[in-house]
Amino acid sequence: STYRKMMNRRNRLNIYSAKGSSPSSSYSRRGIIASACCFIAVIILLSKRVIEQPSTSSSSEIHDSKCRLKQAINSGECQLFSHRSYYSAKSDDCRSALEQLKSIGVNHLDLDLVLTDNNNNEEAANSLIVAHPMEYKRTTKTYSPCGNTAFNEMMHLLKSVYNNDFFISMEPKAAWGQTQQELDDIALINPPSRILETLLELVELNELAGHCAAIVELNYQVTDDAELRLQEELLRKITQHCQLFKGIRLSDDVNNLHIDQYDAIMPTIEFHPRHPHNVQGKVMQQELWSKSIVWVVDNEVDLEYAAELSPRGIVSNSPRDIVDILEGWC
Repeated sequence: STYRKMMNRRNRLNIYSAKGSSPSSSYSRRGIIASACCFIAVIILLSKRVIEQPSTSSSSEIHDSKCRLKQAINSGECQLFSHRSYYSAKSDDCRSALEQLKSIGVNHLDLDLVLTDNNNNEEAANSLIVAHPMEYKRTTKTYSPCGNTAFNEMMHLLKSVYNNDFFISMEPKAAWGQTQQELDDIALINPPSRILETLLELVELNELAGHCAAIVELNYQVTDDAELRLQEELLRKITQHCQLFKGIRLSDDVNNLHIDQYDAIMPTIEFHPRHPHNVQGKVMQQELWSKSIVWVVDNEVDLEYAAELSPRGIVSNSPRDIVDILEGWC
């Protein structure tokens, strides 16, 4: 093991006994002390990594984690979210998808929001719609059941199907970085303050307090101070009605996460140490997983990864399949 190799290395360094004499004993002692310090530092780092990564050393531990996840989802301690209103891989119309989700006990949805511009032929400018940017631009081959649905219409459907027993996390898409690529994209062209202002109006209009979360992280690298101050004020008002979530991609730096202001974080399942996409071995602190809603979990392998992480919630493109998999566990 790494530990045994380091111990042997230290023993080989300490080759001069009290009875023997060293050609440069003081220099050797300094070398031994330095090596010992390095050894201790490495052990601390290794221990920290072992603590932060979920233990999956035995099949019994994996089995136990699967049973815990099943129990947590069944009890509501861990919430299963539908990603973009999907019930399964097969698309359906919006109302039918919501009714199917309700039939399997899923009343949490994770939605993308786009603010329309004047170049869209079917929607009025500055209208908020439920859509992924690719759906809005008609550049995808697959569309979610509720894709390109007006926000107000979506709220009417949710209330009609769930009778107010629902929760939505919403990610407003905009030019958060004010990059040229964003500004050239008709789905992202709007400054964040514009979509936040519209979202605030519609959250209040539809009385969503207690039923919503905004997935927003302000970009403090933007040099437009007036725009940033406006974003802060609008977000402050939105969070009087909705919780605040933070999305985390595998490309993000997770060494110094500042999450105190967030009600939940949403890291990708790719942060699991055995996920094939996690080639750099990125690790999130173990205590953060209980505050995490992981995405996107669509198959049994990823669901097992999620079980080992013990998250607060799981986002899936196929909640029907996740429910079926859980049914066969334990």
